[in-house]
This record gives sequence, structure tokens and C-alpha cells, in this order.
Amino acid sequence: MLHFSPEAVRDRVNADPEFRLAARYWSCTVVLEMGDTRLEFVVEDGKVAKVGPAGTKRPDIRISASEGDWRELLAAVPRPSYQSLLYGNNESFTIEGDRFSHVNPYFGALRRLVAVLREEINGPAPQQAVPDVDRLFDTAVGRYVYIQVEGVQYRVYFEEAGEGIPLVLQHTAGADGRQWRHLLEDADLQRRYRMIAYDLPYHGRSLPPTGIRWWEEQYRFTKPFLMDTVIAINHALELDRPVFMGCSIGGHLAPDLALYHPEEFRAVIGVNAWIHTPVADPSAAGFNHPRISNEWKASAMLGSTSSTSPEAYRRETAWVYSQGAPPVLEGDVYYYGKDHNLTGLASKIDTARVDVYLLSGEYDRSVADAGAPELARQIPGAKYQIIKGVGHFGSSENPERFKESLMPVLDEIYAKHG
Repeated sequence: MLHFSPEAVRDRVNADPEFRLAARYWSCTVVLEMGDTRLEFVVEDGKVAKVGPAGTKRPDIRISASEGDWRELLAAVPRPSYQSLLYGNNESFTIEGDRFSHVNPYFGALRRLVAVLREEINGPAPQQAVPDVDRLFDTAVGRYVYIQVEGVQYRVYFEEAGEGIPLVLQHTAGADGRQWRHLLEDADLQRRYRMIAYDLPYHGRSLPPTGIRWWEEQYRFTKPFLMDTVIAINHALELDRPVFMGCSIGGHLAPDLALYHPEEFRAVIGVNAWIHTPVADPSAAGFNHPRISNEWKASAMLGSTSSTSPEAYRRETAWVYSQGAPPVLEGDVYYYGKDHNLTGLASKIDTARVDVYLLSGEYDRSVADAGAPELARQIPGAKYQIIKGVGHFGSSENPERFKESLMPVLDEIYAKHG
């Protein structure tokens, strides 16, 4: 039995500024089923009016799991497999409710409610401070390059820093190149690598093209388009067989490029890659729905970072997602879950032509045996390792930890190709 005072939880939730902001205008009933215990939260206009045993009336939202699973989730530091309840990292939990009226629009409030319950049981979690930088200007310099992909001209923004082996950096789905800003400023990397972080077309500072009526079409990224875009950037910048590194959608893209375009790269580094990630219909999940704002995207992605990463960096990672164009995440997930599938093909990747490295955050779902480990097993000569203490967005949520695992990989590439 989990021990806490319902009244104390109510008062703590109502005193929490993050919950009050996320729950504004919200009225609903939320029931947490913890084995045989059913706890009901009655929210009225963004404030918890009552916490107590649940009645028989059907709630607006019901979150259920065994008492043991709730214990794991509400531990002071949840184990990696219990890192996130609402983003779906743990399949032991069932969430029922109207996704478009309550669950997704108030994702942040639900996530914070669970976090406050954890704090009531264990006390506030210690926070790792992020010191101010000791410089006046960043080193990275940004500009635009024009490329042609499938007969359409795109104006693509990129930033670069350092010199040496070209290292092109692909951001995650629905985000942009700002995820690599810490890496771009790293002096150790700058001495050996010319780092180039770009925003894919339609992302960040890469505006939609002017040559087509894109607003009349459903936005959707396909594997050929993504691969052709990266290669077009390489050619436009006259890069000599660069190293490609991408995370999430970029992590999936790394082995695809190694299979279909090995002549273009010395090595690829896939961060949080899978051999295949079947995803349910993104539109049904609310990735792009008129009644769900970008606040949901930010809160969902915050739930996919590690609770052990510095909170300032975790929040920054989520902030980037709040700024993406409404259809972008859903359109990117089409490639992520529908168009990327190396089942039966991964073994054809020739690591004698292009080196393949795979990294998984300890708190990311790709660490599961059917994820990156399976992909590594099916690519002869691929090298795989786990990045301790980070989630889905290693380079932006915890750059110091990410660097610890990345540097041996880059040192090995440099020793071979430098």
C-alpha cells in the first residue's frame, strides 16, 4: 500500500505553479487505479477541489496499473523502464479518456500531478544546476544553403563550428538543429571535426519552399526525401564523405544511409535507432489535431527525457518542440514508424565500406532488446553501446553525459579516417 495523505497531495498540487499553468481552464475527474486502491482527483477550473476514494461514476481519465508498477513509477528515481507514464515508455499502465478533450490538451498537468505525488512520497528531487557559460559569443556560425530535392528548391539553414572531418548532425522528428548547440561549442570536437547542424526543410529556420503549393498538401516525410536531402546538403557544401550522426528520426536514417548510400559517408552514428518502429496512426494519437496545441508536444517530449538529466536542459529540449509547425511531428513520424524498416535488410549493410555505430540512452525505449540491440545484431561489424543516465535527447538534455559516450566513437573514427 502506498502511504500518503490525500489532503496533503491536494494542497501540494494546488501550490505547484507548473501544475496551475498547465491545468488552466481544465475541469475533469482523474482516477488513479493502484491495484485495489482507486484514488480520485476532482479538478475544477484548473484547481484540485477534492482528492479521495473514487466513486462508481466513470471518470474523464482513468490511469491504471498494479500497485507494484505504481511503486516503481513513484520511486524517488524511477528505473529506466518506469521513466515515463504518459509518453508510453511503460506498457504496464493503461490510460483511458478522451484524448482530444482531456488527455492530450492537459498532458502537462497529468504529468505534473504524478510528479507532485512522487514528491509527496519522497520529498523534492535534487536538481542539477547548469552554470552560465564563460564566453561572450558562441563559436557556431549560421547561414543558408539552397538545394534541390525531387525537383523543388529548398532554402536550408545550418550552423557550423570546428575544422577537420565533416560531421553532419540530424535532429529528431519535429525539432531542429538547436538540439546540437552544446556539441557545436565543444572545443575537443572542434579540433578534429567540422560540425554542421542543419534544420530539415519545414523545420526550425528552414522555411517551406516557395516553388510549390505546399499548404494544399498533407505534410509527410518519406525515406527517399530524407536521404536525398542529406546528400544534397553534403554535395552543396562539398563535403568529402562526412560522418553522419542523427538522433531518433536521424538515428533511423543513419543505417538507411549506410545501406543505400555507403559511398557518401565514412561512418554513420545512429542515436536511439531501431530496426523498425511500428507506430499506430499518428492522426489518431493526436500528433496534429486542431484541438491539441503544441503544448502537448512539449510535455510529451519532456516525458521522454531522463529525470536524471539537468532540468534546465530538459526544459530547453521541450521548448524547441513547442515551436515546431503543427503538422511537422506527425509528418516526420510517418518515416519513423511507416517508411523505415530494415527487417531482412540490415544484414546487407557493408561495414567494410561505411562504419556503423549505434548509441542508446539508458532511459530510451530503443534500449529494449527489440530496438537498437537487435539492429546491431543484424548489422555485421556494427558497434553498440548504452549512454548511461540519458533519455531520448542525449545531446540536448545532458550534453556532458552524451559526450562521455560519444568521444570514444569519434576518436576511433578519427584514428581510422583523420
